[in-house]
Formats: sequence, structure tokens, C-alpha cells
Amino acid sequence: MKSLPSYLDDLPDVESLGARTAIDAYALRLRGFYHARAIWNRRFYRLSGVLVILTGAALPLLATLEYPGKTLVISLAGAIIALLTGLNAFYRWDQSWVLVRGTEITLTSAYWRWRTSNDADDIESAATQDFLTVLAEVRDHEATAFFKNLTFPSTTPLNPTTH
Repeated sequence: MKSLPSYLDDLPDVESLGARTAIDAYALRLRGFYHARAIWNRRFYRLSGVLVILTGAALPLLATLEYPGKTLVISLAGAIIALLTGLNAFYRWDQSWVLVRGTEITLTSAYWRWRTSNDADDIESAATQDFLTVLAEVRDHEATAFFKNLTFPSTTPLNPTTH
């Protein structure tokens, strides 16, 4: 099973690699990063959903049968459902899956447009500058879209009382 690729903080060195090779390496690394994240978010979303459904469906059966440790088993089943539901709500695996897959698709599309352009070898070309802009914009959009629905504590009371 493939895990998330290590994501290095440093950018490829344009001077030692050349512009096209450095941009190519960066774009492929980003694409691989988003691809792996999409795979893992899909796996977590599906696995947690299936486990919640199966455990929830088994609860009536577990409650009606007589067996040793019945109370513990029913409590564990409820805890599993609560835990998986809470994790899914916190990590938003479904939304993350869609978001990072969309980001990966956009990166791949922009990459192939740039790679097949006649000006891809020239760092000053319009095609290369457009590609670098798309890389920055798509990452910014992914971060903005992910965090837009988060609410942060307010320093202002919701219902201030006046005295």
C-alpha cells in the first residue's frame, strides 16, 4: 500500500536543474502529493462509512441476543460509531476527497497544457508563466475552499448584554 509521499519544503533548484526540469519536478511532486491525499481521503471516507453502517446495523442484533459481555459489546459498538462519525466530521474526508482530487485534476491538466506547449523550455515564456500562476492559484484555491467552512472562536460575545 502506497503512503503519502514525503513533501519537501525546499523547491527544486532552478539554477542546477534548469527551469524546465525544476518546474517539471515541482509540478509532478505537487500532483503526486494531491493524488496520494485524494486516495487516502477516499479510503478513510469509505472505510469509516462502511464500518458505521455495519456496526449500526448490527446493534439491534447485538441488543437482542444473550451472550457474556453484552453490555460491553453494545457500548463498544456505540463508541465505534461515535468515534468514526466524529473523525469523519472533523477531518471531512468526503469533502477533502473531492477537493484534493479536483486540485490534482486541475494540476494535471495545466501540467499537460504546459508540457505540450512549444514554449515550455523557456522560463520567460507566456506558457511557463501561466503554468506557474495556475500552480499557485490552484493551491491557494484548495486551501481557501478547505478552510472557508471552518468557524473560529470569536472574541466578541454572540449576545452581548448591555448594562
